[in-house]
Amino acid sequence: MKRLLAAIFIICFSLVPSYGGESEEWDYVAPNNYVYKDGIMGLENMYGFSFMLKSYNKGQYEPINGKDVEYTLGQYEINCLRHTYKIGVLDSYDSKDNFVNGDYNRYAQFQPIVSGTAIDAMALKLCKFSQ
Repeated sequence: MKRLLAAIFIICFSLVPSYGGESEEWDYVAPNNYVYKDGIMGLENMYGFSFMLKSYNKGQYEPINGKDVEYTLGQYEINCLRHTYKIGVLDSYDSKDNFVNGDYNRYAQFQPIVSGTAIDAMALKLCKFSQ
């Protein structure tokens, strides 16, 4: 089941152009981080949002199976009331937009949003009340 969901996610991402910050479809969030603005969705089960975040490697991603990681695409959920987030899917790509590795975490738990991060910037942008 995990492989099937990962394959579906890969197919969905292959339909999304990978232009990074240069595209009108990806909005700047924080240094080296961009959100796919047309993919932001409200959550039905809580006051929160789901979105895709493209994060360029700033030296924190080590090579996977001998391949360098240029950026990751992650599917995040934010709970606005609790100021928490979780990552459901995180896929890695090389400099030629080739898929390197994927991780689907159906057991992901919400954790506190760290101040000053790209996720914090998204929460401030999406959640319409003071934190």
